[in-house]
Amino acid sequence: MCATMEVASADDVKTGGRASMWRPALLYVALTILFAYPLSIDPAGRLLNASPDTLLMAWMLKWDTYAFTHRPLSIFEANIYYPHHDTLAYSENLIGSAVFAAPIFWLTDNTVLAFNIVALLSCVLCGIGAWLLARRLGLSQLGSTLAGLIFAFSPPRFLRLGQLHLTTIQWIPFALAFLHSYLDSGRKSHLRIAIAFFTLQALTTGHGAVYLLVAMIGLVVYRACLGEPIAFMRRLRDFGATGALLLVPAVLIVLPYRRVQVEMGLRRTLVDWPSPFGSLLASPAHLHSRVLSLFPDARINETASAYLFPGYIPLLLAVAAVIMLRRSPAEAGSVHRVPDAVRRWLAAPPNREIVFYLLLTLICVVLSVGTSGFLWPLVYWLPGMNFIRIPSRFMLLAVLALAVLAGLGFDRLTARFAGRTRRLVATLAGVLLVAEFAAMPLATMVYPIEIPAIDRWLNQQPKPFAIAEVPFGNPRNVGGYERRQTEYMLHSTAHWQKTIHGYSGLRPRLHFDLYKKMLEFPDEASVNALQQLDVRYIVVHTDYYTPADWVAVEERITRVAQLKLEHTEGAGRVYSLAPK
Repeated sequence: MCATMEVASADDVKTGGRASMWRPALLYVALTILFAYPLSIDPAGRLLNASPDTLLMAWMLKWDTYAFTHRPLSIFEANIYYPHHDTLAYSENLIGSAVFAAPIFWLTDNTVLAFNIVALLSCVLCGIGAWLLARRLGLSQLGSTLAGLIFAFSPPRFLRLGQLHLTTIQWIPFALAFLHSYLDSGRKSHLRIAIAFFTLQALTTGHGAVYLLVAMIGLVVYRACLGEPIAFMRRLRDFGATGALLLVPAVLIVLPYRRVQVEMGLRRTLVDWPSPFGSLLASPAHLHSRVLSLFPDARINETASAYLFPGYIPLLLAVAAVIMLRRSPAEAGSVHRVPDAVRRWLAAPPNREIVFYLLLTLICVVLSVGTSGFLWPLVYWLPGMNFIRIPSRFMLLAVLALAVLAGLGFDRLTARFAGRTRRLVATLAGVLLVAEFAAMPLATMVYPIEIPAIDRWLNQQPKPFAIAEVPFGNPRNVGGYERRQTEYMLHSTAHWQKTIHGYSGLRPRLHFDLYKKMLEFPDEASVNALQQLDVRYIVVHTDYYTPADWVAVEERITRVAQLKLEHTEGAGRVYSLAPK
């Protein structure tokens, strides 16, 4: 098998990695269209869901695009959660994804289309990235293509299309590919490319940056344990000024997050986020659901905290890679020479890669069960780890590691087959993977994001100013209440002025109290609270009230001397608020 791996690497040199990438890339494009149906045929009008998280990410893309051309040096000074600062740092920032979304906004101003293009593109890039990583590790073209298919379309990753901060982890395999190449060849340019991809991932999603950091540190430590020299000074020289400059953007985006933590005291504590062990078997794919239906009493999908099952075929291929590890050399029989012999055995490709990605898979699986396991509470306090609010998301990195193992397993199982036979087996494996992962048609919803005319009218008024919008919704319906906040955030994109509204992973104390008062608007407490914040305009959406409620609210507004009706358009009204 070692000879087979060497031949694969030689093929890369002859044909060129880029030249052989176009076929798997086209395959991943076609599969994205297939798996994402009907989202893929109506990306301008449908969303996978309209959850608060989805609408928050849509607002982020639009804010970043606006900031690129209007305030690039203060991009974290978002307009939400007025009067607080650096409010983009209350959650993910999606700056890297907004680079892809910006042209869509500039050409169409369609928020849904921009969101979906970013999500669907991540599938193609995840596939290409995993393919490249597998090729760098010496896998064949066929094994690498299967690895890319698994990482891009396995349910734990693919079915998160509505969560951009989780689906856009496409730069992880690219960074690992060049880090492997640097450790093997010592080419400093590859180290710097790995750093560039790390920065790109950090700009795209903080979750992805944490996963990548875990994988990169783990790889370096693992190779050191195999006896490879640390050579710190040489690594530092290879890193060089170029590497430092490439890392600067990743460092700069950490600063506002740190400021927010220190100034606002916004910190995530260890929350009890257990993942039932049954979640590791949960998946909505048609085949997986059919198998689970044979065990109705288990209620796996119904009780799962997340869909974490990567698939039967990936697991079988990964197991094949592990059980076909080369035997340890004969000298391992000598007691005094066992450590050296084991180290040499592990250091021999592909054993080295199989063991590392097996360990990475196991660690991520243990982390993904959260407080149901032992590892998550131990590492949660490490820098960056508490950015991961829900530990089950570590399964995303586990899927990448498993995809590499599956590609290695395929190569080992088919090592003795002739070329044509290997292609037929690979085609069969690909068809089976597509059949296993299939969950289409996806349960999408038509959700055009339309800005009310009354909010657009505000854009014509003298600036700057701060606004509030009502009604706030019923707090007992948490999802609807939070979605109302994100809707108002999207409304503010018509004028980009400061708004008291906000939704994020971290929420300031001021707004907990303010939002409770706003539920009784327009009473004395809510009006006084808005005056203290120097809010100038209050937008009232009459169609968000029931007819009876609006009659009562309108009658109360007429008795508030501080409120003056400025404009009525459609179902919206704008009232100016007299200063305190």
